[in-house]
Amino acid sequence: MSEDPSPPGPGVVIKLFGAMLMALGGLIALLSGLCSLAFLAAMLRSFSQNVGSGQGAMSALPVVLLFGGVPFAAGIGLIIVGRFVYRGR
Repeated sequence: MSEDPSPPGPGVVIKLFGAMLMALGGLIALLSGLCSLAFLAAMLRSFSQNVGSGQGAMSALPVVLLFGGVPFAAGIGLIIVGRFVYRGR
């Protein structure tokens, strides 16, 4: 009869963990980037309807960067860490 297959070694588990980190980071970066883009587009559309409020559009840009940029940067960081873990040392 055939032998029982050996359980996966620690290298397979580490690669799986790295792939999961990359997938999670990609989802975080994608979703926060799309949300920030949609919010920015809606904000610019609102400001374009009110002529003369271009200063308001530029003052709201840091808010978009604060609430959308931080999760985006964290997602990119998870992708980089996951890639490092996936490739090994």
